[in-house]
Amino acid sequence: MTMVAAFAALSMNAQDYYVGGALGFQTQSYDGDNLGNTIMFMPEVGMKVDDQWSIGVVVGYGNTKRSKNATGTVDLNTSVFKIAPYARYTAFKFGAVNVFADGVFSLVSGNQESYNAITNSADDNKYTKWGIAIQPGIAYNISDNFSLVAKFGNLIGYENSKPDGGKATTTLDILSLSGNNLSFGFYYNF
Repeated sequence: MTMVAAFAALSMNAQDYYVGGALGFQTQSYDGDNLGNTIMFMPEVGMKVDDQWSIGVVVGYGNTKRSKNATGTVDLNTSVFKIAPYARYTAFKFGAVNVFADGVFSLVSGNQESYNAITNSADDNKYTKWGIAIQPGIAYNISDNFSLVAKFGNLIGYENSKPDGGKATTTLDILSLSGNNLSFGFYYNF
């Protein structure tokens, strides 16, 4: 009941709501041969509590179909479902540009199916991941209603990944700001 009351109080004081997210597609090739494709759909909804704080959630799906090696003898099909609530702190505003950091808790449920053409064998691996991170980003407000958003890497992050029936693997990221973890999206602000 306390959480419901707190959320209701935040909703009444909220100035703006926003919806949007990211849609991505990636293709990978080796020596001109297509090794695979990835598609992701990550819708997002949130509300601004005040000029500096926002809360929101990303709920999404991703799928990767690819060959594990250049010979194409091992095929992988990975599907993931993700939910990631966050609290956003906007640290700096420079005109239409906002620099922010998201405190994120993420939960991912995934399934990786593989097929080996040489041994004619198939394998199905389910796994669960959870993590916490502080992720930096930047938003460019095109107008009062539209914003472009870029998020990249982790300032700091912790992740725990556990396959069904297996042992957990943990990862600690500190200043992991590579271009491999870059996403672009948009928001419509109400």
